[in-house]
Amino acid sequence: MSHAESRVTLGAQASDHARVYQAGRDLYVNDGGTPVVPPTVTPLSESGISRGDFVGRDTEIEHILSHLQPTEGDASASAVLVLSGLGGIGKTELATRAACLAVDQKLFPGGAISVDLRGYDALSDLSVYPHQIYSPVLKALGVDAIDPLPENAGPQFHSELEKRAIAKQPVLILLDNARNSEQVLPLLPRSRVHRVIVTSRNAIAPLLPEAVNVRLDVLSPEDAGNLIKVKAKRELSPGEGGKLAGLCSHLPLALSIVGAILASDPTLSTLELADELELEEQRLEGLEHEDVAVRAAFERSYIRLNEFHAAAFRSLALSPGADLSVEAAAILLDAQHLRAKRALRHLLNCHLVETGHAPGRWRMHDLVRLYAKEQAQSHDSKESRDAAQVRLVSYFSARAELAAEWINGSPKFQSSDGFADRAAAMEWFAVESSNLIASVEISAGLEKRDTSADLAASVVPYLINTADFPSALSALFAGIEAAKGSGDQSRLAGGYNNLGITYTAMRKYRDAVRWFNKSVALARSLNDRDAEARALVNLSGALRELVGAEASMDPLRRAMRIRGELGEGDGFSLTNMGISLRESGRFREAEGLLRQALEVHSLNGAKKAEASTLAQLGTTLMQRATRELSVPLLREGANYLSAAIAAYREVGDLQGEAMCFQNLGNTFILASNLQKALEAYQSALQIFRDTGDAHGQGTILTAIGLALVTSGEKKRGCSALKEAQLLLEPFDEYEQKQLIAKYLRESNR
Repeated sequence: MSHAESRVTLGAQASDHARVYQAGRDLYVNDGGTPVVPPTVTPLSESGISRGDFVGRDTEIEHILSHLQPTEGDASASAVLVLSGLGGIGKTELATRAACLAVDQKLFPGGAISVDLRGYDALSDLSVYPHQIYSPVLKALGVDAIDPLPENAGPQFHSELEKRAIAKQPVLILLDNARNSEQVLPLLPRSRVHRVIVTSRNAIAPLLPEAVNVRLDVLSPEDAGNLIKVKAKRELSPGEGGKLAGLCSHLPLALSIVGAILASDPTLSTLELADELELEEQRLEGLEHEDVAVRAAFERSYIRLNEFHAAAFRSLALSPGADLSVEAAAILLDAQHLRAKRALRHLLNCHLVETGHAPGRWRMHDLVRLYAKEQAQSHDSKESRDAAQVRLVSYFSARAELAAEWINGSPKFQSSDGFADRAAAMEWFAVESSNLIASVEISAGLEKRDTSADLAASVVPYLINTADFPSALSALFAGIEAAKGSGDQSRLAGGYNNLGITYTAMRKYRDAVRWFNKSVALARSLNDRDAEARALVNLSGALRELVGAEASMDPLRRAMRIRGELGEGDGFSLTNMGISLRESGRFREAEGLLRQALEVHSLNGAKKAEASTLAQLGTTLMQRATRELSVPLLREGANYLSAAIAAYREVGDLQGEAMCFQNLGNTFILASNLQKALEAYQSALQIFRDTGDAHGQGTILTAIGLALVTSGEKKRGCSALKEAQLLLEPFDEYEQKQLIAKYLRESNR
């Protein structure tokens, strides 16, 4: 018979030395009286594709169907495809869907069956092994005369598959929920005519001959929202679906549960359910419906870990950021690097961790992290958890301090734990920034207040360079509170100064002046002359932007006087004095001071200060060339601006690089080279767009619009000016707005 029964359940497995007795047609008990669920073998049919609640996975289905196509004569074709992934990722649904589509396409006239190997059932003795299912599979494939002797079942199974291969009647076998290769290997057909799909939470593909592995990820945001909508059987707006999908971290099992909850309670609004799931500590409890739960799905993988791997899994949840390195994992585990690396690899193979966003880094799915945190709180003492986090934040603080030395300078010496060059330090900041930002608050919570303040001081210059101002402010305010709590006035003065620098970079000069004044006053009360001088220099820059060049002179002179009393040269003061002179129109004096400052910065290896001084020198020469109508000066200014761009790029200062491109574009406009000017402006515009700087975008688009309008391209120019007008609307830019309005009026005449 062929597919005569929709489900065949025969045989049973005993645990250890227990014996199994048949108590009824499909019910088995061992001699301890515990029922044992028999193996489940299900014929696959076209009816399996009629369900309307399967969403997404189009690319994966296409890949699976491509694998299932007949490959007669192709000796290199693989007969085995493994779908692996986290519990709840949707392996079974996808495999079944693809298999039924293959049946619909008449790819397997020899038959298609699915076997649940129960590799991850809560009770491990319910797992199914080949000797239990040879006969049920043969029966499901329509074989009536089945040899009753157990030792002949395997040979008969493979003999039947060989017969169908010779008759060109391929068979599809779906082996679902395999825990290990032992459950699968004896069932693999000897002929490549047949096909096998295996689903597993473990990375068993390398243990199966020539198997192809497909590692499943979560659904896309759009598909995740649609799955909730389909399961809920109600209309949802994209915002409602997106909110719930995000709280489920796009995991299909969680999405299906949320949809089922909504379907079962028509009075429950999506907003109410989202509010219920908002609190992380209670989210897993909310992702349960009837006998289906996300927590239970993770539990089935976790309970199979050995003691060390389970401890590693719990420890990884203590990591503060989105992902972590092997070094950080080893510190959390208090283990050797190699042992930590192997533990991570094992957890990866169990799909309890995933590869991170950069090579050598690791991350957890958000819901898995919540589960791991629960396990850590249940199994590990608060003292041990705190100790692990103290080790980690101390490591981050020490490394961040070494990396920060490269932002503004070139350290003459770094310890063996340091960085080989600026590129390595900036790359480390790029991958670790989320961990560093989170560690500022974690350190304070662990009462490591000095570590909190030091971390903020180290990471904020990098965040300013990348224009991540919200993170910079968050870290700084946390660090300042930590410094207040510890009573460390010196760290507090430094925090105020860094806060002023951040607000200056954000063009919030009034706020910047307030914090710089607090830093100056506190440093003076501590008799910290060096800190006072640094804050005064920074104060002068903010005052120059807020009030004008004259207002910046007094703090600069005070800073230079302090430096002189300390017997130190101050390139920073020279640069700022040069800027003030330039803005006062005293170009030759400004040029002289900026050249002096450039020598000091180059000698000290202060790369960011060198970049700033190069930019100011190039701008000064450009302005002087305009006044004196000197082409050589204009060319020299462009060269300095190009050098400044390279220097800013080296230290990763995006805002500085963009401003140099803007000034370089202005230089090309003066040289009547519209094409090169537009190229420079576009480079600046792209950086401002990448960093989300609306003010910068508005300013550059104004320059582009004016350049185009004055060159006769009114349509393109007006389009840019209108966009600039919208972007600059929230900002206090009266003169620029008036200029835009003037050109738009004139262009419309």
